[in-house]
Amino acid sequence: MTDTQTQIRDWYLDAVDYNQEPLLLLLDFLIYEKKVLSFDDPEEKLHFYFQDKFRGKMNEHLALYKAKLEEEASGAKETSNAS
Repeated sequence: MTDTQTQIRDWYLDAVDYNQEPLLLLLDFLIYEKKVLSFDDPEEKLHFYFQDKFRGKMNEHLALYKAKLEEEASGAKETSNAS
């Protein structure tokens, strides 16, 4: 890999800078939940998941993942409020 090649890290930082929540959710899901990508991977690995044939199933996975994160966040808030 050359230094000029875009990495997943670059996508993630841009998504944060431009508040691209759907992209952040996808990257979090693929990096932390499924562990199929890393920040050092080239962007071409991410392009694989943008294929039309995966769109429906990926949207289902992301909806479930988002609900899981929201549930965990609300549970954490309830715990901190109880203290």
